[in-house]
Amino acid sequence: MASPTWTTWRPRLLYAGFFLLAFLLSLRLTFPAAAVKQRLIVEAAQRGWQLDAEEVGGAGVLGVGLRQVTLKDQSGLAIPLEAAQVTLRLWPLLRGRRSIAFDARLYDGRVRGTADLDGDPQRFTAAVEGVDLARALPLRKASGLELLGVASGSADVTLPAGPQGKANGRVELAVQEAGVNGGKLSLPGLPGGLTVPKASLGEVKVALQVVEGKATFEALGAAGGDLELRANGLYFQVQPKLEFASLFGRLRLKPSEPFLARPENRALRPLLDGAMGMARGGDGAYELQVYGTVGHPQLRPLAAAGRAQPRGGVPEE
Repeated sequence: MASPTWTTWRPRLLYAGFFLLAFLLSLRLTFPAAAVKQRLIVEAAQRGWQLDAEEVGGAGVLGVGLRQVTLKDQSGLAIPLEAAQVTLRLWPLLRGRRSIAFDARLYDGRVRGTADLDGDPQRFTAAVEGVDLARALPLRKASGLELLGVASGSADVTLPAGPQGKANGRVELAVQEAGVNGGKLSLPGLPGGLTVPKASLGEVKVALQVVEGKATFEALGAAGGDLELRANGLYFQVQPKLEFASLFGRLRLKPSEPFLARPENRALRPLLDGAMGMARGGDGAYELQVYGTVGHPQLRPLAAAGRAQPRGGVPEE
């Protein structure tokens, strides 16, 4: 029996290609974008966020495109997105799992990644490109400082579906031309906080390792600017409401001598010594205790914090 020739296979391949094209086109034309938007609103609400979008349309084969999007948390803090696309991933869907790919533009940058909607554990990946921190109002409200710099990085984290599971993964971030354009820093012993002048931080690098629910900063520091920063032993426990996760560790802060010698900064050292003189070392660096929560970190001089053993990440008086 003769084997099939190209003349025999060509019509079959054409019919198969036509069927696949018609199937994908039908999916695209009949995809319920409005229903997917409502589903996204429900998913966001379950995670403590309110989602709203002015324009909704199709995207890709199984996706929805949103424009003028606003994400708002329970405290009323809003994150604006210029545009966002959310699409169902076909290969996981064929294997019986719901997983999405997302692509959002915010603060002149871009955040892309994937997220599982079911299964245990659920994997989350993201790539951050060119996000302008000067436009990130949520960071300004959380820190009290007007931050500068362009951030890029990546995340790959698996999250448990049940309350007994533990998160694992890694997050890396780098900020180029980082700095502070002013603001106030809350410090014990200094009513009204410390007014922070404009300062460059050079390059900031962050490496966060998550193992069995414990997130440890393997690297968190700034070098090459007016202020040198370095964290030591800083960690928090991952929980569903990350803003309220207890934060504990140490921070080393060292202003450069040229920075302190500027005419507009000459009153800064007496203020720092008045609030944190006990924490100043021989090299001019201040050792600080970090505590509080991820959403509202607090600082106090290490010498004062070290007088009592902390419980639950909050130093005792």
